[in-house]
Amino acid sequence: MKVKQTILAATAIIGTSTLLFQGFVQVVTASDFNKTNTIPTSYANYAVTSSQTPQNSLPPGYKKANYTVNAMNNQKPTSKDLTKEAAAEIGARALWGMYALSLEGKVVEMRYQQPREDLPRAQWYGEVIINDKLNYYFMIDAVTGEYFSMFRERTFIEKETYDEELAKNPQEYVDLAKKAAEKFNIVNGPVKSAVYKIQSMVENNDPIISVEITGENGEIATVYIARRDKEFIGATYYAKEKHKDHPNAKVSYPEIAEPKK
Repeated sequence: MKVKQTILAATAIIGTSTLLFQGFVQVVTASDFNKTNTIPTSYANYAVTSSQTPQNSLPPGYKKANYTVNAMNNQKPTSKDLTKEAAAEIGARALWGMYALSLEGKVVEMRYQQPREDLPRAQWYGEVIINDKLNYYFMIDAVTGEYFSMFRERTFIEKETYDEELAKNPQEYVDLAKKAAEKFNIVNGPVKSAVYKIQSMVENNDPIISVEITGENGEIATVYIARRDKEFIGATYYAKEKHKDHPNAKVSYPEIAEPKK
């Protein structure tokens, strides 16, 4: 699917984008999994540029599910990285907190990506395929567990067309995105502003509205709201967004933007 392909292109290993919450765990740190919270050399500026407010509590109602973790590529994590199992559990908690998705009996396909020039942090990408019409993705920092992106992909038969009137007046969706950012603590603190970015058409017939969220702490993220039913679809977090303007950055979601007039 196009969304998945785009995400894969955007992250090299992966798929798409990010997310979470008051009282919930946006970031389950490496130390939660008995890992050394060591920052590799390429993370020299980590303390300055990353969120300073990792959240370590469990999302309300979360219970660790019995799921299977598979490695889907040949790249191997280093000793400083989370194991695929630990990374998958971070994703499992996030998916529960954001979408109330239990992974009981499901399979999490994990792909590891070494740091790249345009995204100099190792990544774990996880994918959970529920059926042919609903997939969930998460992308996290392979060392710290910090969220890069969270996303769900839905597929509809009925096609949607570009909505010019909505593009002119997207305030309802902007407000929904702001509420989602606040609910899931996407910018790690109070929201300063929410600004409409683009209306995207995707091949799975689930068009979205992208809204740029800026926190009072200066963090910038993108929140995606479904145009069809106004549902929260996902988010790309500051940990990834801050690298999007790199001159060698790969295509980032959404790939299919609104048509030129």
